Amino acid sequence: MLHVYVSITAQHLWECSGENLLMDSAVTTGASGFDPDYATPTGTFAISRMTRDTELVGHDRHGSWDDHVAYWMPFDDGDVGFHDASWQTFPFGTDGYLQNGSHGCVHMPTDAIAHLYKDVEVGTRVTVR
Repeated sequence: MLHVYVSITAQHLWECSGENLLMDSAVTTGASGFDPDYATPTGTFAISRMTRDTELVGHDRHGSWDDHVAYWMPFDDGDVGFHDASWQTFPFGTDGYLQNGSHGCVHMPTDAIAHLYKDVEVGTRVTVR
């Protein structure tokens, strides 16, 4: 059974089938040091949707965003998920996420999310710790 694991402390993702590692990648999670509301939620979830070439639009007390992404796979009630982040200016997998990370989503390099998108399906389990 396919399962995706995300470590916030390691800023890393592992895609596994049983005990077999299929893919792993550095990631960027929520900017919890900038705003605690931006922390990526922890727990076990399921991918709820899979969309290509879409806009992620929102706003909060810090401003608004309207970002085009090539891949979007929400896993937490549709508000938080995996997506590419062409606008990210610091390396994936670094502590830059604390002040400059996401609004709670898991940003992935384009090649890694393209691989993940091909492998997963709606209902695939995601564990974030």
